[in-house]
Amino acid sequence: MKKPVTYKKIFFWILFYFVHICVVLFFIFPIFWIATTSLKQRVDVYTEKPVLIFRATWENYQRVFQLQDFSRYLLNSLIVAGSVTLIIMYLGALAAYALTRWRFVGYNWISLAIISARMFPPIALLPSFFLFASRLGLVDTRQVLVFAHATYGLPFIVFMLAGFFRQIPRDLDDAALIDGCSRWQLFNRIMLPSVAPGLAAAAILSFVWSWNEFLFALVLTRASTKTLPVVISEFIGFVQVDWQGLTAMATILMIPSIIITFATQRYLVRGLTAGAVKY
Repeated sequence: MKKPVTYKKIFFWILFYFVHICVVLFFIFPIFWIATTSLKQRVDVYTEKPVLIFRATWENYQRVFQLQDFSRYLLNSLIVAGSVTLIIMYLGALAAYALTRWRFVGYNWISLAIISARMFPPIALLPSFFLFASRLGLVDTRQVLVFAHATYGLPFIVFMLAGFFRQIPRDLDDAALIDGCSRWQLFNRIMLPSVAPGLAAAAILSFVWSWNEFLFALVLTRASTKTLPVVISEFIGFVQVDWQGLTAMATILMIPSIIITFATQRYLVRGLTAGAVKY
């Protein structure tokens, strides 16, 4: 027998959906405002009162795509973010697996150092990276930016993947070794597929972080190797801000992250909830 619907229950569900809609709008509104501003004409952008109904134009995007060397900046971002993702995923998985399977001298100190490394703000590590790159003549190269991103992002990936490896019983390792697997075969053929949701979530976060990273790219790159986040900052001048160009470039920069997030949201949610908090 179904219980009667009471006014208290109706009020609860109305409040429940109202709060959730407000939270969604709170996070979506900045993206909506950037996207709509990128389609406005200059007179609509600089008007005193915000304009919600306007005549859309693609001139701002045409201007961005006609920037000199735009394709090179886009390629730089793709190469750096892709390389960083591949490097730290494999190294992070190796380190996380080792930390969850073996106890060795200094284990606690090494684990603490890995976690602590992520707590430093990027600006604290930037001088070291810049001096390192200057001494080796690597400033204005993609390699040094990949190295900086990988070094800063690796501790988080180790921290995240360790939670997934802890959930795999050690009996699986023993059974594979008894069946004749080497340690490398065990890791590559059994362990990595077993933590696939965690790897997918970690890879998405790594790519998006490296794709959007600004500070390291601003200091370590120059004209030939700068990435799209650095190009966005050039729309901010001493006299005024080119809001049309800036928002158009920001929208272009957001598109890959949004597509990747929506395409893999099932793995992302599953990965974040399953392993990130179980280190």
